[in-house]
Amino acid sequence: MKKSLRLLLLCSAFTTHRINATTPFGLFVPYDINLRLKKPATHDLQINVLGEKSFSVKGYATDINEEFTFEVNPLQIYEPRQNLISMYQGINSPEALYPQLLNSIAGGAGGGVSNNDNGLFTPTGKFSCGQVSFGATYGVANNFYVSAYLPVCFAKLSCINWAYSGTSTLFSGEQIQDELINSFAQDSEKYFDLNIGNWKQTGLGDATFLVEWQREFPQLRRQLLKNVQANIRLGLSFPTGVKTNEHVVMSVPFGADGSVSLPFGGGLGINLGRLLEVGFAGQFWYFWSNQKIRRIKTFPTQTTLLFPSLTQTDKDFSFLQNFNLYAQLCTPSKRFSIKGVYQYWRKQNDNITPIATNFNYEVANTAFSLDEMTRHIFFATAIYSPKQGDFKNIIPQFELFIKGTFGGTRALTACTYGAQISLIF
Repeated sequence: MKKSLRLLLLCSAFTTHRINATTPFGLFVPYDINLRLKKPATHDLQINVLGEKSFSVKGYATDINEEFTFEVNPLQIYEPRQNLISMYQGINSPEALYPQLLNSIAGGAGGGVSNNDNGLFTPTGKFSCGQVSFGATYGVANNFYVSAYLPVCFAKLSCINWAYSGTSTLFSGEQIQDELINSFAQDSEKYFDLNIGNWKQTGLGDATFLVEWQREFPQLRRQLLKNVQANIRLGLSFPTGVKTNEHVVMSVPFGADGSVSLPFGGGLGINLGRLLEVGFAGQFWYFWSNQKIRRIKTFPTQTTLLFPSLTQTDKDFSFLQNFNLYAQLCTPSKRFSIKGVYQYWRKQNDNITPIATNFNYEVANTAFSLDEMTRHIFFATAIYSPKQGDFKNIIPQFELFIKGTFGGTRALTACTYGAQISLIF
């Protein structure tokens, strides 16, 4: 009866609890190799719940030569300023409010829009995000496990502001700036179907199954090296997550934006003495290309938050890499431990192809949002994991963590705190 119940729970978990391929803002993937707790024994079932909440979201940009990186407002990771005038390039909009207002302030037809500098505005805003992830792991055989996870994510952009940053004093007054942005907001909704204000969204992340092999290799005859633990994993992710909302600025998908992906990786942990473990791990994602409607760049001076055109595109995603170094110190009882982890993320250049032939392929691929992205993250965890015999029927495990970021390139990265709870049946 007990074994049948476990199998029933596992089937239910595989139906609803799957793995997320990538998460927004650098939130933990629910199966992050550094968050693993003790695995269940063969034919036992483990249920996990992970909760994570941001206390800040930082943006990182780079100079034009990509020699230096620096922290910026999250809305400035691609460009420090957005060009409102360039959004009107190539469209026939004689009734558009923003160009008319620019010209009237400048003192005549064409006097405002003839200078691109008059359309430069600096956007600022505040992001917040988080997730609750559900997961299940089943010990199918000695050292082999199958897992399934499903994250539910939320994200919010608030306090968005557009400040004039051109050189003309005609447009620098607070009231005039408000009038300009209000007129542009109406135009962007009417002509480009784009909301330049605050937004929020909640929904599922991507869904995936994972197969994992993990084994201990005790080193009984060595004085310092006591144990080696190897881990290999392979999965398949399905695009159930919320996709990019092309009708708001700086939208963030809750997964791979409609792409199927293949997560895989592995790691090696080494016990030095009775209390210290050090190790390294790598996690990687291969993404299949996909077709969907996206905003694309159609004119060289257009800026990333304000692309005017929506069209069907084919996108080739780059390889996503994640490298980890960690050290873990446990108490003599082996029930409690603390762990410090450094993570490096890297995504290479993506490539986009407009399906319609009236769009320029070269111009579309000059968008900074397609360029390389990197993240540097450090986090610390505190773990409780009971020893064998402490509990008979249900074995609990707990983990608390706090995560920060200290650099990157074209990246939005959340500083977060959270917890993970695990029950083994």
